[in-house]
Amino acid sequence: MFGPPGTGKTLLAKAVATQGKTTFFNITASSLASKWRGESERLVRILFEIARFYAPTTIFFDEIDALGSKRGGSGEHETSRRVLSELLIQMDGMNSVNSANANEQASDEQKKTLTVIGATNRPWDLDEALRRRLEKRIYIPLPNEHGRSELFKINLKGIKLADNVTFDQLVKQTEGYSGADIASVCREASMMPIRKKLLQGGGILNQLNDIEKLKSEMDVPITQEDFINALKNVHKSVSNTDLDNYVKWMSEFGSV
Repeated sequence: MFGPPGTGKTLLAKAVATQGKTTFFNITASSLASKWRGESERLVRILFEIARFYAPTTIFFDEIDALGSKRGGSGEHETSRRVLSELLIQMDGMNSVNSANANEQASDEQKKTLTVIGATNRPWDLDEALRRRLEKRIYIPLPNEHGRSELFKINLKGIKLADNVTFDQLVKQTEGYSGADIASVCREASMMPIRKKLLQGGGILNQLNDIEKLKSEMDVPITQEDFINALKNVHKSVSNTDLDNYVKWMSEFGSV
């Protein structure tokens, strides 16, 4: 899975871990890092041996470009090259015969059920050999109008809203915002009543003894004006140039 940051790629992997009836491994670059020579490659091999033993299994590599960046660069380290080489060997399944002998009681179907999922914001940095092994390359784009509307409802669940709040206007004004950006807008808007109270002269500090009164003053509905002010403070985090690069990469290497 590739696409702009904040579009829910990691959340999709969490959904797989929750809904899928498989053993789930969440792997990051730090999980395979070691100061000892040869230890990182051994960890990769052990990871796939354990995954095959407990099959059916799903292995998720978050920010997979940190492990599988292109080889041959000027700043490439020898350890990174060896780790990537071992990862490519294991993903090809050449060692599955050995693990099958060690687990003769498992069914043939279980031995083959090992899924590798990767997520990245920079698919063009992936090594060509790793890109070939990741058979499905799915673009996770920015949310459309319906998606942004649902995101507002999810992030504002349980929060009091004024009668003048209209999601249609907010959806139109958040064109180009990611899911994480919309969550930031909702958090910013929910803080507006507190900021208004602070701007009234710092009366909050003088009312600390009356917590209940202070709580009631803060528990006010969020208005449309609060969202407008929040949009002035929170801007979209993905540039149009990046979006063009994702679309171009999808048209060239995408596979759904």
